[in-house]
Amino acid sequence: MRKIKGVIFDVDGVIFDTERISAEFWDKTMRKYGYTMDVKTYANVMGRDRAGVIAGLEEAYNYDPKLDFGALSTEKTADMVEALDSGRIPVKEGVFEIIDYLEKNGYKKAVATSTRKSRAKKRLEKEHIYEHMDAFMYGDEVKESKPNPEIFLKAAEKINLKPEECLVIEDSPAGIEAARAGGFLCINVVDLKEPTDEMIAHSLARYNSLLEVIDWLEENNK
Repeated sequence: MRKIKGVIFDVDGVIFDTERISAEFWDKTMRKYGYTMDVKTYANVMGRDRAGVIAGLEEAYNYDPKLDFGALSTEKTADMVEALDSGRIPVKEGVFEIIDYLEKNGYKKAVATSTRKSRAKKRLEKEHIYEHMDAFMYGDEVKESKPNPEIFLKAAEKINLKPEECLVIEDSPAGIEAARAGGFLCINVVDLKEPTDEMIAHSLARYNSLLEVIDWLEENNK
């Protein structure tokens, strides 16, 4: 096993339990216009940037001319941001435990999220996670979104590590493919998306909690 020196985290669905919230707000918005969106449909496009989500949903709804997903995305996002800004942001199980473990064992830590900087940074600061990370890459700082590996490659560069020295933690098909394409090791922490055969093939392991990632590092990265 290659020696891992740094861990790169996705945010939504890995650090924050926000993918589930996003799916709920998408369905709520769609219902205003006589449509619905189930979790499976949303899970197939999660992990992408805004343009990627819109393109994926347009395809999923067979390019229905009655649905302007650009406008729907703006409406959904505004409602969701208002809700999250007014209360606590749910943090996934094991987040603070794995941060503590990585700090005590000398790992570098980075964030690579498709969410734009102004929104992601505010949420990470609000829940006292930002100050524990060594580097950040946001969706509006790259030209190509996941599944392109650009965001992970730049995150690794910021912590002065090669891709093969980093472990990426992801929950989405796009994120796992981006990690594979960039030459990174990847663990799938399962959230909304039930792992596909491709996700399984491109991941070292699949876990339901970041606590299990600590165990994996203890066993495989000595």
